[in-house]
Amino acid sequence: MIDLAQSEEKLAAVTAAPPPKGTTFWSGSWGLYTGRALVLVGFILLWQFAVQTGLASAAFISSPAAVGAALINLFGETDVLSHLATTAIEVIIAFAISVVLGISCAVLLDRNERLRALLSPYVSALNSMPRVALGPMFILWFGIGMASKIVLAASLGFFIVLVSTMGGLATVDRDMLLMSRLYGASDMRLFWYVRLPWALPSVFAGLKLTLIYCTSGAVIGEMIAAKSGLGLLVQTFSGQFDIASVLAVMLILIVCVVFVTTAFEWLERRLLSWAHGTTDIPG
Repeated sequence: MIDLAQSEEKLAAVTAAPPPKGTTFWSGSWGLYTGRALVLVGFILLWQFAVQTGLASAAFISSPAAVGAALINLFGETDVLSHLATTAIEVIIAFAISVVLGISCAVLLDRNERLRALLSPYVSALNSMPRVALGPMFILWFGIGMASKIVLAASLGFFIVLVSTMGGLATVDRDMLLMSRLYGASDMRLFWYVRLPWALPSVFAGLKLTLIYCTSGAVIGEMIAAKSGLGLLVQTFSGQFDIASVLAVMLILIVCVVFVTTAFEWLERRLLSWAHGTTDIPG
């Protein structure tokens, strides 16, 4: 017989025990944020030191002080917010198109094995095409307005969402599927309660990568030919050999992408906690 009283005492002792020796400030959230801040500050100081001591030329890599001054000048003398709005609209539309079409096509191909076998070589062939190199063709076909940048960016993001979603749906645990079928779950309930939650990590990994590629596609398209956008500013400052302004524009892009990616990670944690907590599958 198991001594219940003794087991309860052991459980209480474990619960009341102090945290392990490895649990310190640096292992918590604040320690993580502090460490990241220190890495960033250290990189900036090392960069400034290398330029001031002549180890690196400011003509090629600029300096943190020059980039900061260029960033202030961008918001003071350049209509950078208008250019940022143009790029943001292009990225948002391209991302939405990539997500809707990518997930829809992935579900369709996953549900139809014959169609997947038929189209698989063509999907691989299209995905292997260097769409960035075809940027001038997109400009020729769709003009120098937003449409060409949206198509170019969506052509990059679509295949990432498609492949990541199909990969996630294909790696569902077979034992879980079998057990769910034995309990009488329909195909639709299997998809919503088993396959989709299981595929969410792969889908979100693809979404974060899609955001980066859509941003790159929009900026590259703007660098080729555009009326407005951050890519146009990068191309203009590059032609003037203004490295500080180029890096300042890139810094704006980086901050925006990191902010949206962080929001995706927060949403992913919320949805994945729900998905892992879903154990009961209605029949």
